[in-house]
Amino acid sequence: MSQVSTQLEGSTAILSLGGRTDLNLLGLELFQSLNDALDEVAADANIKTIILRGAGEQAFSAGVDLREARELTAPAAEEFIRTLHQTIRKILSLRMPVIAAISGPCLGGALELILACDIKIASEDATFGLPEVLVGIPSVIEASLLPKTIGLGRARRLIMTGGTVTSREALDMGLVDQVVQKDEVIAAALEATEKFRNISPKVMAAQKDIFVKWLDMGDEESAEYSIKLFTEGFATGHPQEAMTAFLEKREPKFNS
Repeated sequence: MSQVSTQLEGSTAILSLGGRTDLNLLGLELFQSLNDALDEVAADANIKTIILRGAGEQAFSAGVDLREARELTAPAAEEFIRTLHQTIRKILSLRMPVIAAISGPCLGGALELILACDIKIASEDATFGLPEVLVGIPSVIEASLLPKTIGLGRARRLIMTGGTVTSREALDMGLVDQVVQKDEVIAAALEATEKFRNISPKVMAAQKDIFVKWLDMGDEESAEYSIKLFTEGFATGHPQEAMTAFLEKREPKFNS
C-alpha cells in the first residue's frame, strides 16, 4: 500500500506523506512511494503545479524512522540514503513548481525534501532542524542545499548542533517564504499556485532545469547552458505569445 496519497485540485496535485505514526516518519517504503507518485504526476500534462504536505494534522514529518534506521546494515544504509537522494533530486528537477505546505515538525530528511521545493509555506507551529548528529549520523546529500539557502554560518549552527528553529526564525533566515496560521497552510499553498497560472509550461520547465544547472555546474558552464535554452525557447513561439499578451493586457494562450 502506498504511503503517499495524491489529490487533484484543478491543475494542482497535492501529495501527502503518510509515514509511520502521526509524525509521518520517513522510511524506505515512503521514499519509494513518493518516487512513484512524482513519476505519475510528471507524466500528466494536465498537472501544472505540485503541493507537498504531511498527511494528517500533526506534522509534515519528524524525519527518519529511527526504529527502521537502527536496524540498517551498511549496504542497506546505502540503499536507504541513495533512495532519499533520488527522491529529492526528482523534486528539484521536476518540470513544474513544487510548493511545500509545512505544519508541525519538519526535521532531518523532511527538511531536505522541502529544501528541494520552489516555494515553502509554513504554519506558525512549524519547527525545522537537522538532528542527525544527535542520533549518531552526519547530515548528508541535500543538506548541502542549506548553506546555499540560509548562509554558511547559520547552516553550520543548525547542522552541527542538531538544533531547531521556529517558523518565524525560519522566515527571517530565508528558509521558508511565508508563515500563516495552521488552518490556512493548504489554502495559502493553493493561492501560491496561481502565481504560475499564466507562465508557459515550457518556460517553467526550462527555468527549473537552469536552476539545477546553476547548482551543479560552474558559472561559465551554466551560463552557456542557459544561453542554449534561452535561444531554443524562441523556436517554440511561447516568448512571442507571452510578450504579445503582456502588451495587449490579456492572458497568454500557449500551444502545447
